[in-house]
Amino acid sequence: MKKLLDVLQSGADYLAGKGVENARLVMEQLMSHVLQCPRLQLYIRFETLIPEDRLAALREGIKRLGAGAPLQYVVGNTEFMGHRFKTDRRALIPRSDTETLVNAVLACDSLWATGRPAVAEIGVGSGCVVISLALARPEVNYVAVDVSEAALALAVENAEANRVGSAIAFKRGDLLAGFESGSLQAVVANLPYIPSGECGGLPRHIREHEPMSALDGGADGLDLIRVLIQQAVEVLSPGGRIFLEIGFDQTGRVVETLKDCGFVEMVVHKDLGGRDRVVQAVR
Repeated sequence: MKKLLDVLQSGADYLAGKGVENARLVMEQLMSHVLQCPRLQLYIRFETLIPEDRLAALREGIKRLGAGAPLQYVVGNTEFMGHRFKTDRRALIPRSDTETLVNAVLACDSLWATGRPAVAEIGVGSGCVVISLALARPEVNYVAVDVSEAALALAVENAEANRVGSAIAFKRGDLLAGFESGSLQAVVANLPYIPSGECGGLPRHIREHEPMSALDGGADGLDLIRVLIQQAVEVLSPGGRIFLEIGFDQTGRVVETLKDCGFVEMVVHKDLGGRDRVVQAVR
């Protein structure tokens, strides 16, 4: 057995040598998960001896982190909107920027004033967006769509773990294909929006581990977003809303596409870093 402080220091040094950013913090988070104690409690347990089985688990986690795996995949979960979500290679890791999308939908009082609106999330991934919406607004008809069967399976697991599995209809499909005209009051989407030419320059832990199909948005990043906007004109009821997460430099092009398709009342929401992150509009 080894002392907690010795393992923490040696692990952080190893990860730093492998180019892992914020290596000390990452090591603390790994230890917090493996030892099942709050991270800050590690500081009052420095002299604690770590059992061999926990040491083995830490070594395996350190090895994976050193090879570039994201911490969220190594520990198997992450927090989003105050809720816990399972994370693995089937879908993108939920990120705090996407909380801007959820908050924009929740703040749209006119949507919730319609009674029991039908809301579809397109490109559901891990399910963090639609599940967070269902937890905050359970009195809604939710549909969650993804082209990836694996991502849908992960989203279903997360919905069941958060006890909203029965509140969401999960559907494998291609964007809004198959939805009836005027059947939705809101379309919510965090589709791939990174230009293809920039994907190769993404950080290693993203480029080599997260699904590229959920990141690569085509030549200018907007291939799927344009198609979705065009489909939403038909599928949304009059006065229906669309909410799109976008890249910080894509606002002008997205707004122009929305205008060309007949959308009005564009609103842009900024993320915590002060960058444009979500565009919403009315059909």
